[in-house]
Amino acid sequence: MKTVYSNITELLLAGVDTISSTMSWSLYELSRHPEVQASLREEILAVMGGRRVPGAADVARMPLMKAVVKEVLRLYPVIPANARVIADKDIQVGGYLLPKNTLITLCHFATSRNAAFFPNPDAFQPHRWLNRNEGHHPYASVPFGVGKRSCIGRRIAELEVYLALARILMQFDVKPDPEGSGAAVKPMTRTLLVPESEINLQFIER
Repeated sequence: MKTVYSNITELLLAGVDTISSTMSWSLYELSRHPEVQASLREEILAVMGGRRVPGAADVARMPLMKAVVKEVLRLYPVIPANARVIADKDIQVGGYLLPKNTLITLCHFATSRNAAFFPNPDAFQPHRWLNRNEGHHPYASVPFGVGKRSCIGRRIAELEVYLALARILMQFDVKPDPEGSGAAVKPMTRTLLVPESEINLQFIER
């Protein structure tokens, strides 16, 4: 029974909540940045050429789509922190001794909003990922982890978000709730990074 519980929990956390969280934040930011939404829709329609159902091959021709999702994951990493135990031996990093069996915690949320790596770090600016002259530290934003312990489902998760966003934006304009307060929704940590308050949006059929 313990194994069943563990597997169900893993499936829900890794395969459902993660995607829904990223979709929610993506649509939230696009609703607040109509110029980015319009540019992304234009890119999608140009690639689709009248077709209604996007496929994996189409995504390769959507650089702005990839940049939008990358920026959303920078601002709202689904797993805001990871921890690992150095189990094998003592190591030195940057002049600091880390003894064997030390628990190391990395806060993705903090590093991905560090102004030393990302100018104007709290702003939603997908085009920062498209500017070839603007280099980024390879480990400044690692929402899926890195190395042999990185998320095994990364590619399928990204593809799900790309295709879902494409379908939604082809059919709807996404706007903030007209009856809402207009206040920004802040993220908070509850194992996963979740909205502090409800994200209410208006979908207007095109």
